[in-house]
Amino acid sequence: MAASEPTTTSSPGTSMLPAARTRRIIKEDKDIFACGADSLFLISKATEYFVETLVREAYEFSRLDKRKTIQYKDTAKAVQSIEQYDFLGDIIPMTVPLKKSSGEKNQNR
Repeated sequence: MAASEPTTTSSPGTSMLPAARTRRIIKEDKDIFACGADSLFLISKATEYFVETLVREAYEFSRLDKRKTIQYKDTAKAVQSIEQYDFLGDIIPMTVPLKKSSGEKNQNR
């Protein structure tokens, strides 16, 4: 890891995500009847790791465009080009310019 890369650290046994919010999201799944504290913690840590890796990949695409700020298009490029994020393809699609989008509609008529 390069010295210029920011790192997120939390003390052992804690998560950066609020436990109450994570628990509320888990309770929305009707197939899960109970979730213990250990499971809640592991789900929170796994979510943190997932978000961190997705953001790192998106940051690499922003660096290729010589920017330091991640934009939506960087995240969409990461989702499109990295196989492990294929399941996010419908949630984070590539943007389509308005001209191209309206041109396709006119061709279909």
